[in-house]
Amino acid sequence: MRAAIISIGDEIVLGQALDSNSAWISDQLIAHSIQTIEHCTVADDRAQIAQAIKRLAEKVDVLLLTGGLGPTDDDLTREAMGEAIWPGKPLIGDPSAVTRLEKWFSKYGSKMPRSNLKQALRTETASFLDNPNGTALGLADKLGDCQIFAMPGPPSEMKPMFIDHVLPSIASIDEDQSLLTMTVHSYGLGESVAAQRLGELTDRNRKPLVGTTVSGSMLAARIIAHGNKDQAQRELNETALLVEQSWEPYTFGRDEDTLSSSVGDLLRKVGKTVTTAESCTGGLLGKMIVDVSGSSSYYRGGWITYTNELKMDCLEVPLEILDSNGAVSKQTASAMAKGALKKAGADYSLAITGIAGPEGGSKEKPVGLVYIAIAQQTENDEPVIVRGFRFTGDRGMIRDRAAKSALQMLRFVMMNVNPMTALIWQLTDECD
Repeated sequence: MRAAIISIGDEIVLGQALDSNSAWISDQLIAHSIQTIEHCTVADDRAQIAQAIKRLAEKVDVLLLTGGLGPTDDDLTREAMGEAIWPGKPLIGDPSAVTRLEKWFSKYGSKMPRSNLKQALRTETASFLDNPNGTALGLADKLGDCQIFAMPGPPSEMKPMFIDHVLPSIASIDEDQSLLTMTVHSYGLGESVAAQRLGELTDRNRKPLVGTTVSGSMLAARIIAHGNKDQAQRELNETALLVEQSWEPYTFGRDEDTLSSSVGDLLRKVGKTVTTAESCTGGLLGKMIVDVSGSSSYYRGGWITYTNELKMDCLEVPLEILDSNGAVSKQTASAMAKGALKKAGADYSLAITGIAGPEGGSKEKPVGLVYIAIAQQTENDEPVIVRGFRFTGDRGMIRDRAAKSALQMLRFVMMNVNPMTALIWQLTDECD
């Protein structure tokens, strides 16, 4: 079964509001083996909405609309449905819907405004979907073989309506024809290199289908399998394993796994602890670590040493290192990692120092230059690992990429990955 979603509203088209409804609905549909083939955003324009309805109804089995069911003049979804389904015929007022709206207002001690009568209009063949959380009643109708459902825009009203009324109304799917998905996550591998490594796995005629996407600097492979549920699950697992083998050692998990949680699992498994020392990331690395429930079992805490004075006072970074090399240098990163390891008594320490911008860069040390160091407690007095990076992007992106790179570096160390394995944006791979 195929579905499409139309999000309606000037505010969405103009970028003044985020369309989170479509992503949520698509996720709900895929869990019921219904594939969304298109998201469409339309302004508050009756003709445009009607045109979108007619176009998509020819392509899909289920068409879902959100927004435009309010009582104001720019709420035009019901009128557009009428134009698309029964052109030339007026909408009819539903007495039961009027009664329902009057009860809604009386419940709050007020009289229903006449403008809300608009919300009791429907086509001859439509039925209303109840909305206990607001006055915008949903609508269910058909155009040809396509089932059409219109729901209110506010998520607090749309989500309960979808779960309680829309899903049960959608024709049940044959269990022998399931649609299953899986996502394989990675960090530190460039998209073009990743595509080369996948090779024929990304052939658009291959089953299961494999596609790649980048979000928040994370590279993911999304796998979609159709068919008998058991067979689809088996093919999904086999393909995910092939992707992981192609992208080793950069992959760190599947579906709900995060880079932070995968590092946490490794630390928990071997009973090790970590501490952090941050400058340009301002505590972001520590936040990523403690975003994982149970991180108190392996995270000792950390320092945000934004100034040279705090680097010296809190982490015992020697003044001569700062004077000779500057705060943004591999030597300072190494000294920060050593100091944090000593102070915290952890098994590993991660240190970050760099220039997040947009000010503060120079020809010798441009914006985006970041050094990340890892020190560890070992009997053999292992050297501090320091990598230099030139991250691209704005201030937020540079800080985010630095923190994620630090986590991946720690993961590499714990998994005994070849120390020469480079991460994207890396300039150097040096040991102190």
